[in-house]
Amino acid sequence: MKLRVDSPIIQTGIRIVDLLILNMLWAVGCVPVVTVGASTIAAFTVTLKMAERRESSGVLAAFWTAYAKNLKHGIPLTLIFAVVVYGIWLDWQLFRNLEGNTVGFLIVALLAGFFLLIHYLYVFPLEARYANTMWRSLANSRRIFMRFFVRTLGLIGILVIQVLIFTQISYLLLYIGVFCLPILMIYTTSQVVMPIFRQIEKDGASGDGFSIDREGYSVH
Repeated sequence: MKLRVDSPIIQTGIRIVDLLILNMLWAVGCVPVVTVGASTIAAFTVTLKMAERRESSGVLAAFWTAYAKNLKHGIPLTLIFAVVVYGIWLDWQLFRNLEGNTVGFLIVALLAGFFLLIHYLYVFPLEARYANTMWRSLANSRRIFMRFFVRTLGLIGILVIQVLIFTQISYLLLYIGVFCLPILMIYTTSQVVMPIFRQIEKDGASGDGFSIDREGYSVH
């Protein structure tokens, strides 16, 4: 049996290889640590195009072009994330180690964690797809989280399951996860968020308070 290049089997294999390469590129892009945000935005730039089936160039060129373009927003997003996570960690340590009533520290940590989640779950794909200010992207992430709450819960559930599969079952899966888990989570998020983006673009953003409209965004 002769397999055609455009057959589903061949195309699936090509997609898997592209994603593995993209995972490696993402890891390399994260090496300076402060560029984790830029690397994640660049990875989303590629996977969102995959979700739309409009890849126009190779993974390598597409990633590094987007990486350089998004350093301006990616680095501050990384630093804000790191500061908030550090604050959550401090509150958790105070809750665990101080004597007396320390529930307040736990409440603050949980609220900060929720604050971080609603602003960061969608901010990287938003930055990858739209030309907006960083603060507007954070606000839009919060609005999408609330408007599409049920779909968001489903996405969070899928991402949690993926993390548990690759981190809690066996050391072999943990090792495999190093090479595929980050990009699997990014690709999964892209598949879920792309229909949301299309709906927002179709309906218009002004009625929902979004700062995305035909004049306010450009599809990268």
